[in-house]
Amino acid sequence: MQKSPFSAAARQQGSVLIVAMIFSAIIGISLVSYMQLGQTSLKISNNALYNNAAMNLAENGLEEAMHAINKRISDPSYSWSSNGWTTASPVPAGDARRRLPSSGSYTFDQGVTGTVRVYVYGYTGSAPRIVSRSTVSIPRGGTVEKWVEVQLRRTSKFANGLVAKESIQFKGNNATVDSWHSKKNNDGTLRGSPVGYSAAVKKDNGSVGSISVSADAIAVQNADIFGYAATGGAPPTVGAQGLIGPFGTPPNTIVADRVSTDFSASFDAVVAPPTTNYVLGGIGDNLNLPRVGDVPHTDGVYYYEATAISFNNRVLAIQKRVAAEASPKVVIKLTNGTTSINIGGGSGELRVQTGASLQIYAPGDIKIAGNGIMNGGTTSGSANLPENLQIWGTKTTGVQDIQIAGNGVLSGLVYAPQGSVKINGNGDVMGSVVANDITVVGNAAFHYDESLADFDGGSPFRISLWREITSAVGRNAITVLGW
Repeated sequence: MQKSPFSAAARQQGSVLIVAMIFSAIIGISLVSYMQLGQTSLKISNNALYNNAAMNLAENGLEEAMHAINKRISDPSYSWSSNGWTTASPVPAGDARRRLPSSGSYTFDQGVTGTVRVYVYGYTGSAPRIVSRSTVSIPRGGTVEKWVEVQLRRTSKFANGLVAKESIQFKGNNATVDSWHSKKNNDGTLRGSPVGYSAAVKKDNGSVGSISVSADAIAVQNADIFGYAATGGAPPTVGAQGLIGPFGTPPNTIVADRVSTDFSASFDAVVAPPTTNYVLGGIGDNLNLPRVGDVPHTDGVYYYEATAISFNNRVLAIQKRVAAEASPKVVIKLTNGTTSINIGGGSGELRVQTGASLQIYAPGDIKIAGNGIMNGGTTSGSANLPENLQIWGTKTTGVQDIQIAGNGVLSGLVYAPQGSVKINGNGDVMGSVVANDITVVGNAAFHYDESLADFDGGSPFRISLWREITSAVGRNAITVLGW
């Protein structure tokens, strides 16, 4: 038998070599795979990095636009053109637009650059729209774009019905909250003339909000909140007969999408206007304003200063002096920091004639009893709009006690950042109340006028809608307008 020319040692060495080659191939393949994985991870990381960079650029553009829009409100002399903005062209009919010059660029590491273009549509209107388009260019890596659109609306101190820093308590058995829009129809079109609250126009958009995070921020008890409730943390609570939701919600129910726990609001201090036409001293007897012979300021408003309003069984009336006179606008600035208003029982009344308007600025406590406040008619449908009667608490430290009682119709606005407000009555309460804390006692029916969300004409804008535009259809709808 013929023997193999290779010795056993040689054959063993060959086997080892083959195994080594196999291991080398496996290691090589693994190294290549790891290198590809590293490259892929680096690419993904870079994409994430520059996606974030593109979004940051788009947000910077939005901030530039919002600054310009709000700067025009606080400073009418602000010039778009002298601050880097130019008129966009073409301009759609009825819609003025501005844009940040696209020549401005940003430089990142590794030769990456970015640009941002911003358009502001309808900047002179009540609801401007901003579109910001950012582009980040990556060498040998293409580009990353982000398109972001925001819709703005004015911030109003009265953007909600009842708003408190601390708690909102309902202590009546049949208190209700709902809403209506005095100036718009249910389809959003403007009414021919404003209307008061009635069952025919009522809506379930009443809004109650507290920025407090405590468990009793909003204690609904047995009230019916036909609308929304929001707190800064803990959810609101309801009693056995209470509810939060749309019309038709059964008792002891909280509809989930009508409640939120991320509510925020500003409680800025207010000051009385500096103008004074007449100094009255104290108001302690029957008085009609404007008085015969008084003339308004150049803005058409009658400005009065008094120490306090304090009387029993008397009436302070804001009314025309003669039938042919235009409806008067009156401002009363009170100076007594302890007790600004004390209208006692009996027939004591603060009365605002139909069509007239009154603003009161008070640094001290307010107590209105007797017949309470009458703003216009004696029913919810015939009363003046809430904006025709405004009570502004100007106290900046400590507690401002505000008590409003009566069984009639109360239509008005109360803004008192330091106020501890108690509304006690069995009638209709229309308008908005903003205070440190609010207590509703009795069976009052509170109706929020949704038009008050646009009440402060000089207030800045805030974002009401934010969205990223990712679809080609959405982007094309904008590019055809001159991008």
